[in-house]
Amino acid sequence: MNPVKKVLVVDDEPLNINILVELLKDKYKMMAAKSGAQALKAARSSNKPDLILLDIMMPEMDGYEVCRQLKADEATKDIPVIFVSAMNEALDETKGFDVGAIDYITKPISPKTLEARVHTHLALTQQAAELREAHDLIKQQQKRMQDELNVARDIQLSMVPHTFPQDAAIEVYATLKPAREIGGDFYDTFMVDNESLCLCVGDVSGKGAPAALFMAMTKTLIKSYVSSDMSTASIMTRVNDELCENNDGNLFVTVFLAILNIHTGELRFTNAGHNYPYVIKEDKSLVTLKQKHGPVVAAMDGLIYKEDLITLDKSDTLFLFTDGVTEAMDKEEALYGETRLEDFLQTHDVKDVTTSVGLLMQDIAAYENNTEQSDDITILSCFYSGQTVLASLDITIENRLENIAKVIERFDAFCEENQINMAVNQKVDLSLDDLINNIISYGYSDEKVHEIEVTFKRVASELIIIIEDDAVPFNPFEGETDFRSLSMDERDIGGLGIHLVKSLMDSASYQRKANKNIVVLTIQV
Repeated sequence: MNPVKKVLVVDDEPLNINILVELLKDKYKMMAAKSGAQALKAARSSNKPDLILLDIMMPEMDGYEVCRQLKADEATKDIPVIFVSAMNEALDETKGFDVGAIDYITKPISPKTLEARVHTHLALTQQAAELREAHDLIKQQQKRMQDELNVARDIQLSMVPHTFPQDAAIEVYATLKPAREIGGDFYDTFMVDNESLCLCVGDVSGKGAPAALFMAMTKTLIKSYVSSDMSTASIMTRVNDELCENNDGNLFVTVFLAILNIHTGELRFTNAGHNYPYVIKEDKSLVTLKQKHGPVVAAMDGLIYKEDLITLDKSDTLFLFTDGVTEAMDKEEALYGETRLEDFLQTHDVKDVTTSVGLLMQDIAAYENNTEQSDDITILSCFYSGQTVLASLDITIENRLENIAKVIERFDAFCEENQINMAVNQKVDLSLDDLINNIISYGYSDEKVHEIEVTFKRVASELIIIIEDDAVPFNPFEGETDFRSLSMDERDIGGLGIHLVKSLMDSASYQRKANKNIVVLTIQV
């Protein structure tokens, strides 16, 4: 039940106060003031009125000044004021409205007119208060929604890398510019091992935090599976099955996933409903990778994705993007489009990936011309310098100690054929002897025959050695030991040899992938 409204009557004549009070007391709680000062005090009290009937002609402070002070005070400015006066000239009414009154009632008072005016203005004031409350609630909701968008944007930007893989064979750069209503674009690029570079771009359907969280799940799953699976088709099949589970929001994601062998230029890729990427050749011609290997991810479980394999040539640039690029709009809502993008790629030095991506973002912004960005914009560009493998040797042996000599013998012949100097040859021989000896002596707990694979790759100024085995998981390079401080009895079996390997090689790394130990050594030649 609504509380009874309070009406304040202000007049220096008691008779006028009594008349107004008598006419309204049955419906309202009446208050009275005999001067402007009393009126201001009552209006500023904790029991302030809901409406004021104010006489104009009063001593010391007239009604105009009272109204002016009421409207200047934040605490009383919303109280409606109706002037009650015998003065009914247009000039006086204009002055009253100028100082903030909402109506005039002229004397002699008509009871019905008085009741109607008071009722109407109290109702209007109530509606205005309710509108202000609704407006405040809307602003709170808008702030909450904006906070959610900001959280989603933070999630999105924190999930993508801002430093990129470094190698003489490649140059990689990527950028992501979220729209105001975040959509869930993402990119990722990282070295899977010493020669495999993962490149990935995706675009999640929907907006806000749900899309950002779905993006985070997608990116995490892809990176997790790439660590143990080099088939992009297999990876996307597994990711699709995972994302389809408990996908109550019916979200989906387009993905282009590629794994590039930076030594051979071999590019294995799967396009799951994504925009067609470009390969920009050294002569500026464009090759569009129009292969489609399956629909968008998470739309249907049980799908089997496919993949393609191509080889990048020296000085090729692989350009990946999301539809925020081609669907950027100008003020007339015309799209940036594929034609303009292709023209840009053919007229700029895309080999400088950082500069060219920055210039493209500027070109898109100039095209939009301050039009609000409608979708996330994501670009990933990878220049392949063509550091190819000049020579390679693959050796597979069984896990018997006498086979170590066979590996060293064939490697020595490889060095002679490829003009690898004796110092490098001897350092690698020592490292191979120690590492393979440890694998055979301590890596197997059964009497079965196991295979150990050793690969040598000669690139321009470097020799890469890869040793793969299915022995028990063991990282020979884990931990740092100062062997000079230990006695011979205190040193672990093979420990001194591993220390020697690390000192002989320029780099030595280990990873466990697909149930195999993989050791990668590099040395300058």
